[in-house]
Amino acid sequence: MYIIFEEHQYAAEDVKVALHGISELQDIDHKVSVGYVGYYYEPAIPDCVFILPKVLLNDKDQLVIGPNTTIDPKEIITPEGQQKHLTQEYRKFLYEFAVWIYRTIAVYHQHKPDSQAIYYRRLPRSGKGMRHQANTYLDIILSLIQFNQENQDFFLYTVKNIHSGHNKINWTRTISQSEAILQNGTPVYLDPVNRKRQINFDEELFVIFFSILDYVNREYGFRTPINMQYELLTPSQFETYRKGYETRLKEIRYKYFSDKAVLLWELCYAFFDNTYLLAVNTENKEYLLAKKYNIIFEAMIDELIGTSHDKIPPGLADQDDGKQVDHMYTDLALTSPQNREVYYIGDSKYYKMSTALGKPSVSKQYTYARNVIQWNIDLWKDNEEGRQMKSETDKRFKDIRLRPDSPNEGYDIIPNFFLSAFVDDQPTYDRGTDAEGNDLNVKPREETYISTQFDNRLFDRDTLLLMYYDINFLFVVRMYARNKESEKAQWKAHVRTIFRKKIQEVLASKFQFYAFAPKPSTYAKGYMDKNLKKLIGKVFSPFANEEVFVLALENTENEQERQENEALLSELKKYFFITEREDYKLGQDPTQKLKKMGYTSGMKGPQQKKEELIIVFSIDKKVNDLEALMEGTAEEFLSGYKPNLMQDFSRIKYLAPFDNKPLLGAYKIESITLTNVTDNENPVRLLFKLGNYYRFKQPIGYMLPRAASAGHSRSPEDLARLIGDNTPYQTFDFLFDKPN
Repeated sequence: MYIIFEEHQYAAEDVKVALHGISELQDIDHKVSVGYVGYYYEPAIPDCVFILPKVLLNDKDQLVIGPNTTIDPKEIITPEGQQKHLTQEYRKFLYEFAVWIYRTIAVYHQHKPDSQAIYYRRLPRSGKGMRHQANTYLDIILSLIQFNQENQDFFLYTVKNIHSGHNKINWTRTISQSEAILQNGTPVYLDPVNRKRQINFDEELFVIFFSILDYVNREYGFRTPINMQYELLTPSQFETYRKGYETRLKEIRYKYFSDKAVLLWELCYAFFDNTYLLAVNTENKEYLLAKKYNIIFEAMIDELIGTSHDKIPPGLADQDDGKQVDHMYTDLALTSPQNREVYYIGDSKYYKMSTALGKPSVSKQYTYARNVIQWNIDLWKDNEEGRQMKSETDKRFKDIRLRPDSPNEGYDIIPNFFLSAFVDDQPTYDRGTDAEGNDLNVKPREETYISTQFDNRLFDRDTLLLMYYDINFLFVVRMYARNKESEKAQWKAHVRTIFRKKIQEVLASKFQFYAFAPKPSTYAKGYMDKNLKKLIGKVFSPFANEEVFVLALENTENEQERQENEALLSELKKYFFITEREDYKLGQDPTQKLKKMGYTSGMKGPQQKKEELIIVFSIDKKVNDLEALMEGTAEEFLSGYKPNLMQDFSRIKYLAPFDNKPLLGAYKIESITLTNVTDNENPVRLLFKLGNYYRFKQPIGYMLPRAASAGHSRSPEDLARLIGDNTPYQTFDFLFDKPN
């Protein structure tokens, strides 16, 4: 067979024979390259030509045939060159590799029969006519499969003739050799003699043939039916037979007389010997070629890691600006231990081995991520467009929220990565795992890209991470070619876990991660609101308990930035329980560690009802209409003190006005809002909208010193009892800053 490599620049003279009739164009330097991958038979040679993927070549356009050993592809164009320059083991690899490449093209053609990426004409077939030498593994396998498809009548006819008459009694031999007993005057023979069955070489050949087909189906994923119910050779028996095939097949060679039986013997012998004279009509070319193998490579990767685009909402993978994401799926977020998912974005790069990325590819990948973020923002908008999108979006995608409804305004990390292929210098279809259990079929490159608008803001919508992986090309080809759904599903789940783990490892090398939760005296939302400028992009809340946060601080050699990070940590430790750096890894649930530090969760999850509080409020004498307020007829109340934004005002449900006299009752609060007033001391106040007034059953003699906090919750059980409500109200001090 002849071997050509996709897109390799050959001298026109070197490939004049191999590419006769398929690509005779040359450039001004008399160079020829072929943009196809696949197989064709050229009658003018006559021989078969394989065009193999460029992935087998390195970035210097050399074929890697061993450790630190390369060869110019022009040296192995011809069978003579292959015999001279390649070991028997590597030649065997190339022949088998051709079968896998055929299978990838065939499977792709099966999935997308109307694709313009495939050139197809019926492959070489066996029959009478001129003969040509075709010693490729692929040719032999295809001929075996075709023989099975076209000769079912031959198998059935032969088997029927073999077994006809086997159960008929030979009466002459039975009477002469067996004893009889008389029963009612009739002789009965207890040991009749049947026709003796002789060794049948047709059936032996059938067993060999169907065992070969069974091996081909099992190993390469073909779906050739085996309709004869013979006991086939087991895998171990088959391997043993392969070692001694020549002696046994030659012993039975001249036991066959029909043309089809002879042809079947030759096909079986050729499978083991890799040499066979195929009979074809040499007037026509036959081929299966992919003119854009990068499309097939993309399809293979997407089948093994991604979600089909027809199952992804419009505008997300097939984006509104015309860009198309190669691979997308949803999986567990990098920041979450469970349940919370995020989008994963991948791009296939069908390159020669070790080829570096160009800037346009990186920029385009960032654009994909920005479009995905904007799509998610639009999905969660509280308007007609957002509601329409949610109604049309698959649950897997509409449940994702990149920026949760939390005070820190952080965005979840979108994993974004490139995928290229590699082939070992000692090719293997499965590299297995190392001593630590890492899958060696996936290798992360050291190239990692991070695009930012602001430094030290991992959880920012403009901070985009981009990884690069190489994946074993032979592993991908075999997995896709075998086309086994359970096998592909298992690998898909496995490789997604690998991607997530490797990205987390890269982030751990670039950032310090901490988990923190509020101390009892701290209202987390208020603190976040007050310190948003310091925390934005550094803090994110990915957990069901929105009081637990993740802090990301970039590793830096800049002394000023290190000091700023340390200052922020020191500040947070005043109000929050914070894990040590070595005690928390991204994606873990830190709740138990924080509880050991003293944290008591104020809410068990986003659906937990918050406690209702009654505030006893000391009245400023400047309040308008003080009399109405104290009598229970006021509609609103403007506080006279600066609110403490570290407290949760949404939990206050009742207000009991106090003016150094016994408390008479409390208002049901309808709403609390921040209001700006023209007051140099306290320009921001709280405005209470008041509802029903509940008079206590008896006045409460409660005195609040002026030096104490302006807002204070009074004995919750007493207040609840006095207004006739059994709600277990909770004390909550320091709702307002102390008066100056």
